[in-house]
Amino acid sequence: MKKNIAFAVLLIATAKFSVAQSITASGTVKNEKGEAVRSALVQESDTKTVTYTDSLGFFTLPVKSANEQIVVSAKGYKDEKVLAKDNNIVVVLKPGKSGVKEMTPGDPDKIVNSAGGVNTTQGYSFFNVSSAGGGNLFNISRKEDTKGSRYLVGDGWAKGYVVDKTGATVKNDNFAYNYDKINGSLLLTQDKRAAVDVDRDQIQSFTIYNKLDQPETYTLVTAINPTHYSQVLSDGSKYKVYKFTKTTFVKSDFKTDGMTSTGNHYDEYVDEPTYYVLNVKTSALQKISLKAKAIKQIFAADADKVKAYFSDHADDDINDTFLSNLADSLN
Repeated sequence: MKKNIAFAVLLIATAKFSVAQSITASGTVKNEKGEAVRSALVQESDTKTVTYTDSLGFFTLPVKSANEQIVVSAKGYKDEKVLAKDNNIVVVLKPGKSGVKEMTPGDPDKIVNSAGGVNTTQGYSFFNVSSAGGGNLFNISRKEDTKGSRYLVGDGWAKGYVVDKTGATVKNDNFAYNYDKINGSLLLTQDKRAAVDVDRDQIQSFTIYNKLDQPETYTLVTAINPTHYSQVLSDGSKYKVYKFTKTTFVKSDFKTDGMTSTGNHYDEYVDEPTYYVLNVKTSALQKISLKAKAIKQIFAADADKVKAYFSDHADDDINDTFLSNLADSLN
């Protein structure tokens, strides 16, 4: 999906968040010739928060504090570690072997067994395949008159990565992803035609980049749903916030008696989001609505901070971003 990554140089400039001690590290990755390096992996060592550089070699990465260590990786080059606290850091990645795991499915015949079992090519067991030839064909296009989509990325594919069950970040620049919201399958493709679904038992989470090139991370929270993934809106030491989206297919139901009409001419995939907050200390998981009163109640232990946040953001819509940023500020 992406071109090979060349030599890399990292420039990181840190800026403090307006809350807590968190900061946002940002910078540009270039090669020794000064050319931008796209799709370099940038990761915080402690939390495993990950991002990629964009087509201009630029990235931003939220980190816990200015003393956190950041690891920069690019295929074909040695990893380099830097501290987020210093401004305008330039890090040169030298040729060598990266420490990032690469998913390597190999030839199609090698990732499929006759019993439809699990791929173990190169010692990795990510693929749950049930047909010969390297994967099932997934038709992710929708009818022209159908609104919405059963797939997270709609009719296409997106870059992303997986965190395996050991906590290691696993990526391959030749792979693209999509998520089936109806049956809960993470789909992985090499050619954007045939795809395999990733074995849930082998991963902790996955991240897909949306149309705005922003990362969205999903994890399996069995207390919310044991078979479908929830989006992680905030992942802190005090609170974790999740968004679970239930997608249903609604067929066209247009009716008319010549005088009045009801229903729709079109089929539609309808998303119904539900929000949850996990109190890490008490392990209590509670459903929450995007209403000021409900939010203030669920974060009652930090009432003063919540009140101040609402005051500072009085003109903001109470939506996913509002809830995510509020939780981040409390963490």
